[in-house]
Amino acid sequence: METLTDDTIVDEQTIAERLIRAAIRAYRLHPFTEVDAAVVADIAGVPLDAVARAFPTWDALLLVTYDAWTDLRGSTRRQKPATTIDYVRMTLAEDVADPGLVRVLAGVINIAGADTTFAELFRKRYAEYVGALTAGFQRDFDAGTEDAVVSAEHAATQLLALYQGLQIQLLVRPGLDALAEYDHAVRALRAGWRHRHVPAWDLDGVPTSPVLPAG
Repeated sequence: METLTDDTIVDEQTIAERLIRAAIRAYRLHPFTEVDAAVVADIAGVPLDAVARAFPTWDALLLVTYDAWTDLRGSTRRQKPATTIDYVRMTLAEDVADPGLVRVLAGVINIAGADTTFAELFRKRYAEYVGALTAGFQRDFDAGTEDAVVSAEHAATQLLALYQGLQIQLLVRPGLDALAEYDHAVRALRAGWRHRHVPAWDLDGVPTSPVLPAG
């Protein structure tokens, strides 16, 4: 039986890190469907079987690559966004400049519907992201930098829907000015957040018609 030494563990960690960096480069250079273990191994300069040893499943490499890529972006940001809406806009601008991560996200989403450990991990990360946006909106509401009568969770859900919709369009509409569309849509969202929605069945507080008889 082979005994793992400290040098062996360090070497395996080094190879795994090389493979993650190689995967990021691969998805920057190639469409999602063209990236496989052979492509990643070639870019990393390691034997093909090293990929399977470091990452027994392709899903594992995808998930770790996505995490490492988002962490890399966060570590290189020089400007702190003033609001949650500014933060998401900054992220969208990064997507425009570096669309490979969006391709990975689109691929990882397919994992989320499966009944696997990695699907659970991805859903957890997604829930954490929604929670972070919700907390950000609550801070904005408390500080008065956003004027809204909706809940922070409602605002986060709508903004995330806008952001992810534009991410998808980036992949299929290369000429789209995603940032201009984001700014336009955000103005509409903010206007809607300042007014309480009254469902059709909720007539409390709605003035009666001067023509129709009261019900």
